[in-house]
Amino acid sequence: METLTTSKQDLNLLILKSNIKTKKDVAIVNQVFSKINAIRRWTVDLDDWEHVLKVETFILSATNISVILEQFGYKCSELNH
Repeated sequence: METLTTSKQDLNLLILKSNIKTKKDVAIVNQVFSKINAIRRWTVDLDDWEHVLKVETFILSATNISVILEQFGYKCSELNH
């Protein structure tokens, strides 16, 4: 039996500031992101003043994430770390 594995090198971790501020916002973003196979995992820190959004993805860029979220009224931009 063959097992498919993905190395961590294939994953990009995008770190963005966002205007995702409430649990309701998180639920909406979850509905959007759950339909996108290129997103492996994501989190948002509602307690941080920049509402830091972290997205693990195989192929998407910060610009892609921003364009996707803007369609649902959210804004985000990449944090320089």
